[in-house]
Amino acid sequence: MEEAKPGRVDGKNSEYSSGKQYLPKSLNNQIALLLQKNNDNAARKTKKVGQGTQNKRASIIKGFFGDLLHLGYKIEDVHNLKVKHLESVFTFLEAQGQSPATLQNKISVMRTFCAWIGKTGMVRESWKYVDSKASVRRSMVAKEDKSWEGNGVVLLDKLAEISEKDKVVAIELELCLAFGLRVKESVMLRPAVAHQGDFLLLREGTKGDRSRIVPVTDDVQRDVLSRAKLIADKKTGFLGGRGKTLEQKIRRFYTVMESFDINLRNSGVSAHGLRHEYMQREFKRLLGIDAPVKGGDLSTVDKDEFHIASQILMEQAGHTRVSIGASYYGSRRIPKAS
Repeated sequence: MEEAKPGRVDGKNSEYSSGKQYLPKSLNNQIALLLQKNNDNAARKTKKVGQGTQNKRASIIKGFFGDLLHLGYKIEDVHNLKVKHLESVFTFLEAQGQSPATLQNKISVMRTFCAWIGKTGMVRESWKYVDSKASVRRSMVAKEDKSWEGNGVVLLDKLAEISEKDKVVAIELELCLAFGLRVKESVMLRPAVAHQGDFLLLREGTKGDRSRIVPVTDDVQRDVLSRAKLIADKKTGFLGGRGKTLEQKIRRFYTVMESFDINLRNSGVSAHGLRHEYMQREFKRLLGIDAPVKGGDLSTVDKDEFHIASQILMEQAGHTRVSIGASYYGSRRIPKAS
């Protein structure tokens, strides 16, 4: 029999989809009970996590046990989970080309799960479960420009075509660019409700259900909001017509994107790249120079000034850690001269 070719798990050409293995009823019930009891609790803090995080946890945990069964392990009780099981699954996913970020996230979720079953400390550092440390090493510093502008793609050049196909998706893309919104935030935005004069108050669709304020500072933003209000449903306030679920709206968004080849594979950009473009633009507005990922020289920028600007930008983006800013606009560290 021809050996299966390794390929990125769940990718277009993958020969294996992680977590698709059927789970026995008893095992599935055990996992469901543990999720019901613990899933809304944060891993290290006495706070609750959002529904999105809960859904991802459930998917990863069930997927892990599905992968374990796929590898031939006959585990009937979650409390029988051992180090060898963790090593087998994660080494397998590494060999299949699982991305570092995804692999590290799965290890992190299983660390939380093991605490739920009384095995705190059983899941060690991520690199101990893979053959290559690079498989779980992800850099939070942008090494390349992920914005549309930085990849030679200009949203304004495509808007007319996109709007002709779906004017709602077109305005959602404009909102992503104008305010640095995530796709879900843009799809769930109620323009007339969120617009509060000099700022946009985001509540629905935010990551971790954390509301935030995004400043409205220029005429371009005001124009986008004005046009968004015109096409919003007059009764619900949401963009687009009634009768569609959130999942259907998001699926429509990406279907339209794909129809214009706007993806990393064909054009080198994604919808999230508009968020990068917004952050880089705001970086320049606050500090007066290009972002490091665009070649900006921070040698003349005061360290404290840079830190304050980063705090402001992360508040606008809906992040709690200043360090995440480097993934959008690069690090303030000055590269050594060659």
